Amino acid sequence: MANSITSDSLIPIEQHFRVSAGPGAGKTHWLINHMKNVLHTSLRLGKTRRIACITYTNIAVSTILSRLGTSSNSVEVSTIHSFLYKHIVKPYARFIANDYDLNVTKMDGHDDIILSNYSFLEELKQATGQQRISDNSALVGAIANSRWRFNPDGSLEVKPDYPQRVGGYSIKNETYSQYKKKAWAKGVVHHDDVLFFSYQLLIKYPFILTILRAKFPYFFIDEFQDSNPIQVRISEMIGQVETKIGIIGDKAQSIYGFQGADASQFQSFSLDNIADYKMLDNRRSTNQIIDCLNIIRPDFLQNKYNNINGELPCILVGDMRAAFAKGKDLSASDFVHTLSYKNIISNAMKKEMNSNIPSGNLLHSLSETDLNKGRQPIISACIRATEFALHNRFKDALKELEKQFKEYKALAKKEALKRLVLLIHKYREYSNGSLLEYHTFINTQIKKITGFRKGAILDFYTNHTYQQLAVCVNIVEDNSLHRTIHKSKGDEFDNVILILDEEKDLNFLFAPDLDRKEEHRVFYVAMSRAKHNLFISTPSLSSSNRNKLALMPLKIFDI
Repeated sequence: MANSITSDSLIPIEQHFRVSAGPGAGKTHWLINHMKNVLHTSLRLGKTRRIACITYTNIAVSTILSRLGTSSNSVEVSTIHSFLYKHIVKPYARFIANDYDLNVTKMDGHDDIILSNYSFLEELKQATGQQRISDNSALVGAIANSRWRFNPDGSLEVKPDYPQRVGGYSIKNETYSQYKKKAWAKGVVHHDDVLFFSYQLLIKYPFILTILRAKFPYFFIDEFQDSNPIQVRISEMIGQVETKIGIIGDKAQSIYGFQGADASQFQSFSLDNIADYKMLDNRRSTNQIIDCLNIIRPDFLQNKYNNINGELPCILVGDMRAAFAKGKDLSASDFVHTLSYKNIISNAMKKEMNSNIPSGNLLHSLSETDLNKGRQPIISACIRATEFALHNRFKDALKELEKQFKEYKALAKKEALKRLVLLIHKYREYSNGSLLEYHTFINTQIKKITGFRKGAILDFYTNHTYQQLAVCVNIVEDNSLHRTIHKSKGDEFDNVILILDEEKDLNFLFAPDLDRKEEHRVFYVAMSRAKHNLFISTPSLSSSNRNKLALMPLKIFDI
């Protein structure tokens, strides 16, 4: 049975703990206070013995460090990948370098940029007998979808969630391990590899665990529900003796299943004598929003800490652009954030698209339809580069274009910059036209590319617009008013519109199942971002669903 605590509560410092904290509970405030309490009262810290604090993003790292103030000198705050690389992989990788053909001398940090130069990919296809694959961009995408995961026997294997196809060909399973082998030979280590190598080193060389425990007698992990299973296993290994492990999170906010996170891991995490606590206050939202959250999650009823009354949450029935306008009107504010499950929908909101929004990723469809190496890669790269630049991500934009001008060698970046300036300067000339018209613009203004004959490829370019492909570009860090729900995690907004793709998505209100359905957890996270006004946009509403909603503390507006 978990003991209830508030964000100001102090707990024993010499015991493993698990804190379940709902949205708006003030868990970051509590974590800061707990670490300060450890610093003031512990007899096990010193110049070389510090607190380790692991959190999910670099933004969260900065937030915690700023709140710790002068106490931050005794706390190492970092993401899990940065921590493991610094304390395990970098100092000890040479011990297993020969086992995995890892070029330690060239190893310099870690990232998630898949090697994509032509010669490397051709070698990979040759090694795996897949020379028929001509779409290298799609191949890179498939490799990016793979990750390390545990087999039933405890071994680790790299593979995607499901079989990948490129241009009608199934990618062989050995492709992913071969990619790793060739990347490691160049000293390239991705984020997922940091977990893999850390685990292998701890298994084969237990003395590393002893050193870690000596350095960090306290090891706290925020947002634990989003942890990869390898990270969970490593945390359990560290906590077997000496080091006290503390995990903070919320199983109902586990929304990164595509990265290997499992909502059940938070509750199943086990160490001897671990103490359980729960934080039931909601310090963020109005009473009416909290009532709705409690309907969705009756097993974790939140307290109305601020006891502030507001408007009832509203169901907005109709077009999502009209819903946005209605939300601004009802909240009397232009600062209304829309949160969508799909990246395409959030981008469509930014571009004010009302119709012809693609149901799937047309950039992927383009790569599968147009296999011409002299045409499709430059078209796709220019679309991505333009959209990155429009979001002020100029470094990413140049990186996309630079790959397409390698014939200029040392001048490739300069040529890419010239083309990017042109793409932005003449955006209005092509942005509202068809993909075929965009092809003409690229051919005449950016780089000579192959034309078309009759057939499916010409049909694709004729029947789709630039904007339809542009909304498929994924902007990794997005601080706009229109975001995906995943990109809003950890944030809060005065006014929120949750945009549902289909009316059937309302089922998360009628029959919520946060334990087994990740999409329900995603919608719960979106609703819980709202401080003052919450709206839920649905394209339609049947009479039966309208009757169900009438029994809930909600308003309904037809727009």
